[in-house]
Amino acid sequence: MKKILALALALCLVFSLGAASASAAVVPQVTLIAAHVNNEESSYHAGLTAFKEKLEELSDGAMTVEIHANGELGGDETELMEKVASGTCDVIVVSPGDLSNAVPQVDILALPFLYSSFDQWKAAVGGDAGKYFAKFVDDGGNFKVLCYFMCGIRSIFCTKPINTLEDMKGITIRVKQSENVYKLWSAYGFNPTAVAYNEIYSAMQNNVIDAAENDIANILNMKFYEPAPYITLTEHDFATRFLVCSAMKYNSLTDEQKAWVDEASEYAAEIQWEYDYDYSETCRAQLEEQGAKFIEFDSSEMAEIATPILGEIAEKLGVTEGYDLIKAAG
Repeated sequence: MKKILALALALCLVFSLGAASASAAVVPQVTLIAAHVNNEESSYHAGLTAFKEKLEELSDGAMTVEIHANGELGGDETELMEKVASGTCDVIVVSPGDLSNAVPQVDILALPFLYSSFDQWKAAVGGDAGKYFAKFVDDGGNFKVLCYFMCGIRSIFCTKPINTLEDMKGITIRVKQSENVYKLWSAYGFNPTAVAYNEIYSAMQNNVIDAAENDIANILNMKFYEPAPYITLTEHDFATRFLVCSAMKYNSLTDEQKAWVDEASEYAAEIQWEYDYDYSETCRAQLEEQGAKFIEFDSSEMAEIATPILGEIAEKLGVTEGYDLIKAAG
């Protein structure tokens, strides 16, 4: 009886050790801290969730991602860039406009009428144009571009209806503070000005600005339709975002770990693009329910006005080759 009991105890010990060993095997060896400024329903969050799940799958649990949404680690993308520099955060979603403070060449990706369709945008960022601009970021030494995300198709929302190019004259529009951006929007007759993103709503309420531009999802989520219920579908920008990793963090990984991160990023991009495109349709339906007025708009004249200006800006930034690659993708 004692021998049987001893054998049973020994078997229990073996199984316990085996279970402990199996449990230890799935404890992540590397946890990447990721952050973005949008909510958990956003395409940013969907993309990072796909990145996390794929990375865990490829690494068999040896790598994972801790995602912080809603600006939890930084209220805007400039602050998130600072968090990456300080080592507080590893992976962020950042706009070309914010990233241009460190990498001026990518500022052109924040401008309207670079693309005429979603297919052209996908072909550009997923092809030679995407590689061209990513190299500027990578060569800067602070960030490693993992992939490109999308942030909707941007249109104009205003306190009054805009039906024609003539209606744009004299309207004060909030845009990113940039000489290049100002030049383009001024060409349409707008009076461009800079207002902090979190002050757009109150600026419209107080008649400081008449209009701004953003994608459908953010117009809904930020409730911009309340002071500015007229949404003119200029669809002037298939908004590009970078998913970047701290270069220091990325370079600290083994070659195998880097390969997992690269593959997970490529997978996440495809998921994020489709989610973003579909999410915009859902948000439009919700905006219509809230009383927002959508105005169909022929943007061909705006695109014609933009073309020579974009060429001048590309030359000034030293990215004429990249601009040509974007056009070739279409």
